[in-house]
Amino acid sequence: MRQHFFRFALASLLSLCIAVPAWAEGTVARAVFSNDVIDREPIDDIGQVVYVKYGEIQRVYFFTDLRGMAGSQVTHRWKLDGDVMADISFDIGGDRWRVWSSKRLMPGFDGTWTAEVVQNGKVIDSRSFRYIDEDDDDSSSSAMETPDPVINTTETTQ
Repeated sequence: MRQHFFRFALASLLSLCIAVPAWAEGTVARAVFSNDVIDREPIDDIGQVVYVKYGEIQRVYFFTDLRGMAGSQVTHRWKLDGDVMADISFDIGGDRWRVWSSKRLMPGFDGTWTAEVVQNGKVIDSRSFRYIDEDDDDSSSSAMETPDPVINTTETTQ
């Protein structure tokens, strides 16, 4: 009887070990663009559209609250109109880990900015905003009338 119990326990443990990678990827509990991060929390949510005046520089922070990803590495991939502008990687040290990266956006960097959360080569979450040059009358008036949709997607595996 003891052998049957031991075999059952071993088989259960092995099946759990095989299943772990499916849920070990964890989740993105929060993802937000902000003007700053203080005490490991974003101070605001900048929304779907950011305006820049000619000659000004705007720093935008991408904050993510990650759950269940201890021991893995996550990358914030910043894109402008689909082109990769920066990859910032983080080693995740706990079951709840808050990370943020920032990008200095200058005039001429207008367009749709997307920050992707990448783990093991797979995009697990992304957020976007539109960066508009306020001095360009044509783009600011058309953007206010019909703003581009913001992409908010979440893909998690369990």
